[in-house]
Amino acid sequence: MKQILFLVTLTFVALGANANPALEGDWMIELKPSGAPIIGLLQLERDGDEWKGFVEGGPVPVTIDDDHIDILIDTRDLRGFIFFMRLKGEMTDGVLAGSFTIESEAKVNASDGTWTAERYEQSPRSTEPKPVDLSGIWTPARGRDFRKYIMDLTPAAEAWHADYLMHYDQPNVRCASPGITAMVAWGAYPFEILESDDRLTFIYEFDSEVRRIFLDDRQPPEFYPHSGMGFSTGHWEGSELVIETTLLSQNTRDFRGEPVSEQARLEEVYTLSDDGQTMSAVITLHDPDNYERPPIRRRAWTRKPDTGIYPNECDPDSFYRQMYNENLLDMYFERSRRRF
Repeated sequence: MKQILFLVTLTFVALGANANPALEGDWMIELKPSGAPIIGLLQLERDGDEWKGFVEGGPVPVTIDDDHIDILIDTRDLRGFIFFMRLKGEMTDGVLAGSFTIESEAKVNASDGTWTAERYEQSPRSTEPKPVDLSGIWTPARGRDFRKYIMDLTPAAEAWHADYLMHYDQPNVRCASPGITAMVAWGAYPFEILESDDRLTFIYEFDSEVRRIFLDDRQPPEFYPHSGMGFSTGHWEGSELVIETTLLSQNTRDFRGEPVSEQARLEEVYTLSDDGQTMSAVITLHDPDNYERPPIRRRAWTRKPDTGIYPNECDPDSFYRQMYNENLLDMYFERSRRRF
């Protein structure tokens, strides 16, 4: 598996002298396994005879021969096991389509299926606010997200991440906040939205975190500190809620431990389904210090008013006690540079 990961990280440029130049550009790709569909942004870029592929902002190996394409997408299941989806297909009448298979050294809860991709052009958002009711309790919905594992890191971020150890360096294992960038994408826990005239309040079950999204164009007070939750403002573009979060403290983006800088900006776009029962979000991290192109996550939730939001308590003593018992405390403190 380590060898395969090495190839995914480094070999995302493929030669394709006979490739159809019409494949270049942005595509919205949809996978149809046995369960819920998975969607994401596929970007194909050409520089002479060299091609680069990216899915949701992360590099993927891609081979293109005339109208035929072969893509290997790294991902992970809910338990954190890494696996790969190999997509093979061709372009017909301006649409990419084919089948995909699962490649994994571990037994994962994933199935083969078919896929299609159509040209993607971002539609202009409405300038007239048309707020919708997002209040209530939301629980995670299946599918939607690729869970793309490896992103397009800058050299500085690659160097920082090189010796990251998830069990020891991940903030939440020692009861420190993983930050909103990680929390909003994990999606394994319910959360509640409370509405008032000038703000939305998000109450997350995970870590019992509370987040305020101000809707009245206010700016952060002078000397407002950086934090894991940052400072969030929101506005309506038509019926889409757009949230921008700044003043984030240094943290990690996901389980893999890729860094988030204090200059990062998180953008979330929330959309409510016509029946008001499903809420989806496109989550984009803008952090040029650490990423050559923004990582993208997609989440969906179902409105479940009877779901309980339970206290989420964390005991840091259990973390340090284990290291003490295993004579690893010195190692942990020597790695203090890894923790913000």
